[in-house]
Amino acid sequence: MDLGSSSIYFYEPIYIFILLLFLGLIYIPILAISFFKVKLSIIGIGLQCISIIVYLLVGIYMVGGGYFQDGHSTDQLIFSNYGFLELNLLTYPYIFLALATTIGKKD
Repeated sequence: MDLGSSSIYFYEPIYIFILLLFLGLIYIPILAISFFKVKLSIIGIGLQCISIIVYLLVGIYMVGGGYFQDGHSTDQLIFSNYGFLELNLLTYPYIFLALATTIGKKD
């Protein structure tokens, strides 16, 4: 079935990249709010550390994937190749952060 689109990004529309960028940037203020507004237990602190580590690993994966694909490419793929996989991977830091704040008590 040909829809007449010649775009190579047909299954990864631009709003996925914008949503991914938004979720990546909004994580930092949410993390700061959880540091200052929630009193965490030992398990909560551990889950928050896991959240930060996963966030950094997803960031390294995203940047590294762009560098590896850019080797013989004619256009810049470091930002335009983010899609549904990265969006799914970026949910894991939020899951661990939500678990940490659920276990903790509000100050």
